[in-house]
Amino acid sequence: MKWLSLLFLAFVLLGCQTGNSEGRDQSERPFIHSVYFWFKEGVTEEQKEHFFTDAEKLRDIEVVQALYTGVPAETTRPIVERSYDFAVIVHFKDLAAHDVYQQHPIHLALLENGATLWEKVMITDVN
Repeated sequence: MKWLSLLFLAFVLLGCQTGNSEGRDQSERPFIHSVYFWFKEGVTEEQKEHFFTDAEKLRDIEVVQALYTGVPAETTRPIVERSYDFAVIVHFKDLAAHDVYQQHPIHLALLENGATLWEKVMITDVN
């Protein structure tokens, strides 16, 4: 019975591996860019809504494969980070697409127009 448990564990572990990244350079792997914003005290709801609308425009950038925006979900588990005010999650084909996005006028306008609204920004990139 013990060997059956070990076989099952090996099967599960092998099944969890992704075949997508094998033999591929990291620059060719999907790239996920996550940005979390903490707004300054005193930022109005109108200013936030304007920023949210501007963030949605990022989906018009040709290299963006998927875009998710929003506020923290109503989850209450102690390990869930909910202190941020707004998040933007962007999926790209690869690192090169992300690099194009970083210099795109829509992205640069969002940064320029919103920079006075936040006190903290945290970015995580997954490749």
